[in-house]
Amino acid sequence: MLNPLPRFFLVLGLLAGVCIGVGCEDPYAPPFQSAAARGQVVYETNCKPCHDDPKLELRTKPPNLGSLFDRKLLPSGALATDEQVRKTIQEGKGIMPPFGQMLDKENLDDLVAYLHKKK
Repeated sequence: MLNPLPRFFLVLGLLAGVCIGVGCEDPYAPPFQSAAARGQVVYETNCKPCHDDPKLELRTKPPNLGSLFDRKLLPSGALATDEQVRKTIQEGKGIMPPFGQMLDKENLDDLVAYLHKKK
């Protein structure tokens, strides 16, 4: 008699691949209260390792993004607008890599919403 366990793991793997491909929601995940809350997860996953790590050994230190929209200008000297922040995230700037291929429009919108609230 064949062991059914490998077949179980194969089916489980296929289901996981389908969920990743089509975007199944985790029924046990807590619901997000706002776009800014979703954006915080995007920030912590993609931005925080460089922008919030004081021990990061880089030739040029990435700017702290707290109160980003409270300023008139971004650290680059460009106007602090949603459009300019989106462009910088998508295209990168200086030592910052581009994230345009990694973040979809919803993730980008959520990230910008979070940056408006980040202090």
